[in-house]
Amino acid sequence: MPGLDEFQVVRRRRSQRNRQVIPLPLGVILYPPEINTEHLLRSMLDAVIVLRKSPYRQILFDCLSKSLSILDRDPIQEIVCYGLGNFSQSRSSKHQLAALLTIKSRYQCPVYLYDPVFYPEEIEVLELLGLSIIPVNEHAQRKVNNDTLTLFYMPHVYKGLIANCVNANWGLNLNNCIFFTNSFESIKNDLGNGPRNRGIANHYQIASELIEKVSVCVDEISLKLSNTDQYCMADAFNSTSIHVFKNSRLTDVPDDFWVPIYSENYRFDENPAAGH
Repeated sequence: MPGLDEFQVVRRRRSQRNRQVIPLPLGVILYPPEINTEHLLRSMLDAVIVLRKSPYRQILFDCLSKSLSILDRDPIQEIVCYGLGNFSQSRSSKHQLAALLTIKSRYQCPVYLYDPVFYPEEIEVLELLGLSIIPVNEHAQRKVNNDTLTLFYMPHVYKGLIANCVNANWGLNLNNCIFFTNSFESIKNDLGNGPRNRGIANHYQIASELIEKVSVCVDEISLKLSNTDQYCMADAFNSTSIHVFKNSRLTDVPDDFWVPIYSENYRFDENPAAGH
């Protein structure tokens, strides 16, 4: 669609989908909300326009450009997004998707998404926006190709998902990853507050400890967002940073640093009952 950072809506005939009852734990039954896909699509395009007019579009571009400069790589070749959430219901998720679309337009690269909570109408809108749905739950365990620079876009996700992605690319392959997600520094600080093994679930702790371990090799670029902005981006990207691993930092550690602690398929489920 002209004027919207040059991204195009893929037009197709709207399919009729049977609405389903979604079973929840403890026998609770949730009826999914009524979602008008045309209204949702229009709302997303409006959100992109708002982001384009805000100062945060340039902040995003500047921080991503800095990350590429640190890696001495260009450009981002693909984006993988996990845990976006229900953007039809959440303002923060909507802004996160608007930012994702803006980044996609900037680098003209494919985008792959997965979140088990997506409603069918949300999937339809994502596909109309030219994004690809990952057909199975990868639990963020995707290992990137050696020659493909991949942006993992995971604002505000379970730390277990971040640890899964780090562990799947453990070692020099982290040089091919850019993590747009929860601040590693904040995770490390949270883990350091108070005695370990006290009041912290084991699955939470081991995920945080892996992130803490690898943080000595990371360059973290914080998104400088105001808490009182009129564009509501601070809520969407609170405590979010961009993280990169340049080769010199990955190799400037003891020889045994990269000895695998867990298998590639080990899952750091922060909340095993949640199904993420």
